[in-house]
Amino acid sequence: MELVLNVEPRNATRSRVKEVRQDGLVPGVVYGQGGEATSLQFKEIDLVRLLRVGASSQLMQLQGLESKPVHALMREVQRHPTRRTIMHVDFYQVQMDVAIRTDIPIHFEGASPAIKGGAILLHNLDRISVECLPSDIPENFVIDLSLLQTTDDVFRIEQLAVPNGVTILHEPEDVVVSLTIPRIAVEVEEEEEFEEGDVALVGEDEEGDEEDNE
Repeated sequence: MELVLNVEPRNATRSRVKEVRQDGLVPGVVYGQGGEATSLQFKEIDLVRLLRVGASSQLMQLQGLESKPVHALMREVQRHPTRRTIMHVDFYQVQMDVAIRTDIPIHFEGASPAIKGGAILLHNLDRISVECLPSDIPENFVIDLSLLQTTDDVFRIEQLAVPNGVTILHEPEDVVVSLTIPRIAVEVEEEEEFEEGDVALVGEDEEGDEEDNE
């Protein structure tokens, strides 16, 4: 389902931007297919609510600029470095009959026995790059972690369930996630092996000494 954000045109001047933020609004711009760049503004709380349901990668309707809604994707969200409030947003306008390229988030489900045993999940890819029509943009790609039984197992692009109309822009053999053993666990294992070797060597030396005495 397409998300809706209510916006209104904005006077794009530096002093006005400051006033917009003081009024509890967020300045932004929409550009891309189908028109010139347009400055806009909207309530921060409205976008925060949409971000909680995946708006960062989903198709949105910007209502309030023209007689009909503008279809767009969020391209960049600027936040305050300490307060983390939203300072500015770039939207990319799309045409519904023209394919676009975008990045889709990954959703994990299931439990890996190896992770339960102490292995660490490595993210080789944080998002999946795709090409498709705006109406075919998937919400996410699901990875079942229960398939990772041991630290030798990996999850590759070719294992993804890809919806019709979506083209993956990665090689089939590219690794999405893999597992590794924590370094401290490796060091402990190596230390235990070293100690066992020392014991064996000591025993051999003692036997050698007894033979020499005879």
